[in-house]
Amino acid sequence: MFSSCVKVVVFLIMVSPLFLSCEKSEGPGGNGSVSGTVTEQFYNDDFSVMVYEMPAVDEDIFIIYGDQKEVGDRVRTDHLGQFRFKYLYPGSYQVYFMSDDSASVLDVKVGKLYDVELERGEEADLGRLEKLSRLDFNDGAARIRGVIKVVDYVDASSWPNLVIDKIYYATEQEVYLTYNKHTFYDERIRSQEGGVFEFGDLIPGEYSVFLYSDDVTGETDKVTLTFDVTVTGLEQLVDLGEIVIEKR
Repeated sequence: MFSSCVKVVVFLIMVSPLFLSCEKSEGPGGNGSVSGTVTEQFYNDDFSVMVYEMPAVDEDIFIIYGDQKEVGDRVRTDHLGQFRFKYLYPGSYQVYFMSDDSASVLDVKVGKLYDVELERGEEADLGRLEKLSRLDFNDGAARIRGVIKVVDYVDASSWPNLVIDKIYYATEQEVYLTYNKHTFYDERIRSQEGGVFEFGDLIPGEYSVFLYSDDVTGETDKVTLTFDVTVTGLEQLVDLGEIVIEKR
């Protein structure tokens, strides 16, 4: 009777480590997976308007195993924005990628983190995930252009009996562009030969184009000519046509 009890105890001592050794922690080696699809949404500078969205291609996606602090693995999204971490054991995981922060006025990146509890053999799909990206006003492909014509008056003539001396197209005339009602202009260019000017590489949104003309009435030195423009298309061309300024 005594000897049989000893055998049972010895058997339990020998077998228990085998069960413990089969318990696998989070990480590679299992038959589960975590996948998802990342869509990149492009916004203007204050995140008030989403300009466009598209699959996030070649985006780095990271995974953390269990309560580890370091990154366990990294994959990149394909041409559809899809990713998959394969061959995972059951357990807790964190999947994350970097995104712009819509709550910050600074151009900083934050990690968008997703917790996953993975069962044995489970293929967990996180679905559609959104990455935010901030665009500057000149990160697009739209254009605003126009032509500046100058009416130059005879110096000796005066308002309201002005006499035209000559009419010509302005070269090197300064033209200003303001995006999204900013308090200071965003870009300044000069007109080229033939009076042509063009602001390029613009994103959709609200713009103001302005330039200065002499005040021929004599009340002030200069008057501001302002043209409000709404760009709606990614590759839209807005032609302001011919703009006439006066000089004396």
